[in-house]
Amino acid sequence: MARTVSKTETFVGYGVILVLLIITGGLLLKQSRFNSSILEPGALKQELLSQPTPPLAPVRDLRQYAPKDLTPLSPAESFGPENLSDKIDGKAELYLSAGFVSLTSQRFALEDKPSEWMEAFIYHMGSPRGSYSVYSMQKRSEARDLELGDYGYETENALYFVHGPYYLEIVSSVAQETMAESMLSFARNFLSKTPVESNVLNELDLFPKKNLNSESISLLPSNGFGFEQFDSIFTAQYMVGDTEVTAFLSRRKSQDEATSLVEAYTSFLLTFGGTELKSTLDIPGAKLVEIMDTYELVFSRGSFLAGVHGAENRKAAEEIALMLNQSLAEKSR
Repeated sequence: MARTVSKTETFVGYGVILVLLIITGGLLLKQSRFNSSILEPGALKQELLSQPTPPLAPVRDLRQYAPKDLTPLSPAESFGPENLSDKIDGKAELYLSAGFVSLTSQRFALEDKPSEWMEAFIYHMGSPRGSYSVYSMQKRSEARDLELGDYGYETENALYFVHGPYYLEIVSSVAQETMAESMLSFARNFLSKTPVESNVLNELDLFPKKNLNSESISLLPSNGFGFEQFDSIFTAQYMVGDTEVTAFLSRRKSQDEATSLVEAYTSFLLTFGGTELKSTLDIPGAKLVEIMDTYELVFSRGSFLAGVHGAENRKAAEEIALMLNQSLAEKSR
């Protein structure tokens, strides 16, 4: 379901610590996808703190969304930030970092087949960005696109979708047509009975389309690539020949902040053993760093921070960076 140095008293010891830090930093940098074990509350949560706090959803019966052929197997359960891990142990930090407010869940069975059941998980994430973040980070590899809510997909026995600040998972015990139809009815009933503001994430359209794996776009809520100042980072995967490249972008509060983050991330990379290389790209202020046999390329364009992460091929990294810079120049005006 909802899909987880040592002290010494000698200079030798300090040397060991430094080596361990470099290795750890390098491993984090090589991750092109999110690692929930290094999460801390980030920009998405800070964004919520600056707005009126949405009320914690009380325990409520989800029968209002269930079609007639489903009957409750259990009462509804409600969880807040303080006890979310009781329900989804090992995954709670991902949700908390993205602004989690509450979870309501309930299990239903087919009336004539009580052994066949489904469970609905309704996450209130506080904002459309929060709901999209957990949706994108939890997306299954066997997903099939589904026109449901703002963003949606299905697997053999489950539905996953975003509706404004809500992220829903509806998972069944069986992969069976009748149950699949009941789950879809439940989802549509929720959508029709839960009005929300339109959820448009403009950043998704800023990634250049050539060689893009559109299903790969994700939103990292915090600690992007192991760097604590990288929050609200959109990532996308590209194929350049036989090389996979991770591009990223993030709208910052100002051009100055975006420029400062370029310098801060470069310093972070150099601290962990990276080597700055001379960039020949026609991108003012772009920084290119080689680290752990991969390339990091970071730049700013107006108020956007952007770049390429963990590329194994310099030419591929530069090609995607140029495309991304051009797309931002054309679309972010």
